[in-house]
Amino acid sequence: MTRAERVSLRRWRSVLLVCVLTTLTGIVLIIWTRIDHETSRGDQLAAEADLRGTAVSTLAGDVRALRAQLQAGGKTPVAPDPAKAVEHLPDRTAVPVPIPGPPGPKGDPGSPGPTGSPGTPGPTGSPGSPGSLGSPGAAGQDGVNGKDGAPGAAGADGKDGAQGPQGDTGPTGATGPQGPAGPDCPTGYSLQPAVDDPYALVCRQDGAPSPSPTSSPSQPALAPDRRRI
Repeated sequence: MTRAERVSLRRWRSVLLVCVLTTLTGIVLIIWTRIDHETSRGDQLAAEADLRGTAVSTLAGDVRALRAQLQAGGKTPVAPDPAKAVEHLPDRTAVPVPIPGPPGPKGDPGSPGPTGSPGTPGPTGSPGSPGSLGSPGAAGQDGVNGKDGAPGAAGADGKDGAQGPQGDTGPTGATGPQGPAGPDCPTGYSLQPAVDDPYALVCRQDGAPSPSPTSSPSQPALAPDRRRI
């Protein structure tokens, strides 16, 4: 550490005191300058207000003199009386102009005034834009089960169902004894029951149409070797 640093370290309190005093002096000078400026500005405003009050008082006196001259000559002055045209004219023409002092104490609140008549309704505003969809609400609780309803009327009969499949064929019976040989038919014919006699067999052509059961019996053409049993 050098000698200059040691000396500065010993006298740091004195240096700090000088800096603080210098700062305070600067602050006081700035505040005093602002106060002096505001005071000077207030004096200028008061002087300007006095000049305007004097000018208004002079103009009001001139207007009154002109009105009096016109009225003496039997004419009607166009300019109105200054005392009627300007509200509180004497207070406005007072010189020097009174400077408002500090506000006084707050007064008691006055009694409420009479209720005014209702105003006319305003025009209907334009509809607003639709709002955004809200979040879905929570699911509600299940309700109580209702009572059973009355039984309904019997419905019409349904259609018959489709015929079922044919049943299984039963077991074949034992073969009986062979009977006597029947009469032989010519080629293209076979033994078939007679229409007019179910107990008789006749030779009939294979593939011929079946006779109508309601038709009267007729004598069909018999094969040359037809035989009746």
